[in-house]
Amino acid sequence: MGTCPLQGWLFLFLLGASSLTLAKNLYCHKGVSVSIEEDPRNTFNWTTGKVETCDNGAFCQESVLLIKAGAKTAVLATKSCISEGTQAITFVQHSPPSGILTISYSNYCEDSLCNNREDLSELLKPEQTPVPNVTTPLHCPTCVALGTCLSAPSLPCPSDTTRCYQGRLQIVGGGINSPLEVKGCTSVTGCRLMSGIFTVGPMWVKEMCQPQSLTQPRKAENGATWLLISVWRLELLLLLLLWSLVHCF
Repeated sequence: MGTCPLQGWLFLFLLGASSLTLAKNLYCHKGVSVSIEEDPRNTFNWTTGKVETCDNGAFCQESVLLIKAGAKTAVLATKSCISEGTQAITFVQHSPPSGILTISYSNYCEDSLCNNREDLSELLKPEQTPVPNVTTPLHCPTCVALGTCLSAPSLPCPSDTTRCYQGRLQIVGGGINSPLEVKGCTSVTGCRLMSGIFTVGPMWVKEMCQPQSLTQPRKAENGATWLLISVWRLELLLLLLLWSLVHCF
């Protein structure tokens, strides 16, 4: 008889522990979207009908990378459980608004179905994509495409851009494995479209660039070749003249 109260307390403890474990189950929206959009502020729908159950200690995440060149925007977005990280919201505008625009956003949260952003209207605000003031003679091939650009029209650049960018990005993680080609006007120096940040939530971005410009280096190379040939010819003439003087005397 003395053990009955102890068994009762043990049963209540196990029942409470079981209920606590069930209460800790975390559910997150799950989905992946990779697309090229004309107007993602108004057309892109980030909702998903899938839900997944997370392991203990996990978070819900929603992350998106936006790259706008010309009139089109690449959208790479993912929602899921994630086992590593800390609860935080991160928003980065990697490049100035004129020319190629690169924006990343990630949200790590710990409540069920908290990764519930439906659109991109708050991320792509009108002031972040102003109408360019075109007063520069600089023109650049401009495009953004999944894989390879089939065409890249040469478009005039905004006045505060200084060079043409040509690069390829490989985005991996969060259910995404996609190559992306980007060309356009920029004021960013070097291969730094992502401003040195290579992770967006669970996505990892590898950036590879072509030489900055094919026109200026060719001019420099041609000039260097002409100078080399000119010096060589001058040295040859001096040697011939010296040989003539020696034999004459």
